[in-house]
Amino acid sequence: MPTPDISAAVSAITRAEFDQLAHQGLAGEAPALDAVSVSEQWQSEFPDWRGRYWAYTEAEAGVLRLGPLNLTRARRQAAA
Repeated sequence: MPTPDISAAVSAITRAEFDQLAHQGLAGEAPALDAVSVSEQWQSEFPDWRGRYWAYTEAEAGVLRLGPLNLTRARRQAAA
């Protein structure tokens, strides 16, 4: 399972990584969150969040936390 980059204020992964997480039920589109207050809170806490996606990330061993997510362009493979 790909792990979002948790070093950034808002995690960012590629579309392919997002699709894998979404397939496993570990990520989704922000409108799927019923609580508008969550979206509003994330917007104030994470100004870089684009307001479109969320994901569960591992905060501690075995503990998943719901948080905002941005998608990035696909990473290019370095030439060998």
